[in-house]
Amino acid sequence: MLSLVVDPNGQPRDIQVVRPLGLGLDEKAVENARQWQFKPGMMKGSPVAVIVNEEVFFRPQRTLWDWHVVRAAFRSSAPETRPALVKVKFPATVDLEENAAVTLTFDVGPTGVPLNVRVVKSSDAKWENELVTALRDGWRFRPGIIDGKPATVPAWFEFVRGSHSPIPAVPIPPEFIAR
Repeated sequence: MLSLVVDPNGQPRDIQVVRPLGLGLDEKAVENARQWQFKPGMMKGSPVAVIVNEEVFFRPQRTLWDWHVVRAAFRSSAPETRPALVKVKFPATVDLEENAAVTLTFDVGPTGVPLNVRVVKSSDAKWENELVTALRDGWRFRPGIIDGKPATVPAWFEFVRGSHSPIPAVPIPPEFIAR
């Protein structure tokens, strides 16, 4: 959710994230909103600036059998800024029509590189290595900030390929749930 001012020329300005998503999506929403053109607000026949709230929806372009993230969390022990995803590379799509799920934990290091990747649960061990390798080699984050410095922040991600997870979801550990 974004809040912004539509100026008398219909241009957006003062764009603020009201309801963040993280994972770099907030930045992409703001970047996209800067390109929008509006009809300006009118008062007594003259264009005026107005404050508006706009909800932004993300629809990934993917096939049914591509891997995607269905749940993600960062340890809630109060980083000033959560890590934000800046680069992602999922494993290549395979023609095998099989639902699969892998839940991973890892640390987003101070340089934004995933470290200490561990499998929490998977529907089939055959998917684990390619997903761990893709995360370790192809994902990069803007690091989390703690006490004004880049820091290591634990992360918890659930990946699925297909229309649904073939196994029950793993509960998000309490330390990853914001209070």
